[in-house]
Amino acid sequence: MTDIIIEETFSDDNELFDKIEKKQYDSFNNLDLRFESVELGKESQINELLTYNEIKSRLQFHLPHQPEGALKILRDLNGTGLLADEVGLGKTITAGIVLKEGIRRGLVKKALVLAPPSLVDQWVAELSEKFDMKIKIIEDESDWDKHDIVIASIDRVKIYNKNYGGFKHSKAHEIQWDLLIVDEAHKLKDKSTRRWEFVDKLKKKRFLILTATPFQNDLMELYNLFHLLKRGHLGTLNEFKKEFFHRGNKRHPLNPQELKRKLDQIMVRRKRSDTIVDYKKRIPKIVSVEQTEEEKEINIQITDLLKTKYFAVNGSELNGRLIIYALLPKVTSSSRSAIESLTKIANNEKYHDKTKGIALDILKKFKVLKKDSKIEALNNIITKIFNDDSNAQILIYTRHPSTLRYIVEKLQPLNLKIIEYLGGLDRDEKTARVNAFRNGANILISTETGAEGLNFQFCHNLINYDLPWNPMAVEQRIGRLDRIGQKNDINIYSLATSGTMEEHVVDLIINKMCCIGMVIGELPIILFNLGLDSQGNSGITKIEEMLMDAFIDSKDNLALFAKGVEEINKFVQKGIDEYLKIKENNQKVLDAKQTEKYDKIKRVEEKEHAKSG
Repeated sequence: MTDIIIEETFSDDNELFDKIEKKQYDSFNNLDLRFESVELGKESQINELLTYNEIKSRLQFHLPHQPEGALKILRDLNGTGLLADEVGLGKTITAGIVLKEGIRRGLVKKALVLAPPSLVDQWVAELSEKFDMKIKIIEDESDWDKHDIVIASIDRVKIYNKNYGGFKHSKAHEIQWDLLIVDEAHKLKDKSTRRWEFVDKLKKKRFLILTATPFQNDLMELYNLFHLLKRGHLGTLNEFKKEFFHRGNKRHPLNPQELKRKLDQIMVRRKRSDTIVDYKKRIPKIVSVEQTEEEKEINIQITDLLKTKYFAVNGSELNGRLIIYALLPKVTSSSRSAIESLTKIANNEKYHDKTKGIALDILKKFKVLKKDSKIEALNNIITKIFNDDSNAQILIYTRHPSTLRYIVEKLQPLNLKIIEYLGGLDRDEKTARVNAFRNGANILISTETGAEGLNFQFCHNLINYDLPWNPMAVEQRIGRLDRIGQKNDINIYSLATSGTMEEHVVDLIINKMCCIGMVIGELPIILFNLGLDSQGNSGITKIEEMLMDAFIDSKDNLALFAKGVEEINKFVQKGIDEYLKIKENNQKVLDAKQTEKYDKIKRVEEKEHAKSG
């Protein structure tokens, strides 16, 4: 049997008939195959979403741009393209629809999602809650053979083993993926990186890239990204430079409208102004807590205990950094949490008698303490909110269960309906408590258990009783209220003990990172770009590690600590400035004006050319 070599394209129906008339086909076999491909294409064309009604029932809000984008990706792009919607428009939902629809139609049996470390759990939650899909996280190399629909941290799987000259997760390259989704793919713009190489080696039938910022201020980044997505779409490198570099300058695009026409062939992009999405303002309100003299003395002793007098039973000094990482958040959360932690130290035989003695001394001072200034400040905030609006609802966050129970106990005199939300609850109980808050309870108090996956757009008052030193965790908290459907500006109250390190940390995270006029979803991009969203050597995020180290290195000197925090702020601010510049440069190309007018002119020119020809 003779092999049939096909050199024809299967793209344009009109072209088919032109070639028949001109007798340009080399063989009838090719012609028959072409007719069959056209008929098959008509039969399999995707004109509607089979799964959206099912998905829609799980979504709190119906946003037309999401299913429309998914349909375009499947119907017009065959599942391969760049989803470049502006931040905050729900690219995860659009991509989830593509994945669910592909599975339902039998197009996708093996799928891989690659995401930044900080977004892996969010993807798992979104696919479970909104799409009724189970996706397994790749933890080690043996997991690749176990499941068909998987997700992995791109930072984890791109690790290259120099000893044997290959990727640690090379099994991923042996699998034929029906759909590959890469979220926040703006770090794939450098062709020389292991990240780019890892993704390029993956075998994929359909490839969906998600990023609102495909390039910074260098058109080579755009070329590298599209070269990864679809080889040859932007021509050879020399052709791309000649057509789109202004006088050879890769920072200034030549013919931006023509470049956008090229991008639009494999890109879906919508601006917020094109949709019904309307995000509200975040209004930060840092509440300074003035301590009594007795509280100040206790605070000084706790800091001294943790930093200078923390010894094992044999007299050797324990690892101060690890101790502070573990205990500092607990002893600064609340007096109840501090007492709980100090009691454990006092009763633990592994500690030196001197260390236990200091802990016992502080506990005695707590017992005779007449005032809890932090709880009083919380009471004042709540009272004012309800005085201004008797129908108001409040979401309160704390990191620790003991602090949660303490707050509930201290708020009882206010006679409010308070819901507790913390770890250990089963799914039905969690649902019941969320519904109780949604149906009118005054306050929901939650640990970090409730910082992801919950939607409280009906509430616009958030109180951070204690604050994580990780801005991503704070962003997750705010994100419960700052969601599509929120009708009010959001009041964000954060308690900070006056004259302590807490003031500087709260100011950095709240005023300079989480409430600076950006929309939900932009801070994770900035931290990802800066490499601050992944874990450091201590197991906490790198930015938490930087803040903890600044505290330790300050040796309880508040001025030195403030200086350390300011250095971190400068580093982050530089990242914010770079991100804003990236946004501006992306808009120049991705949202190039007069494209529609340009298209009309091109069509007129083509018609005139056809007539004259």
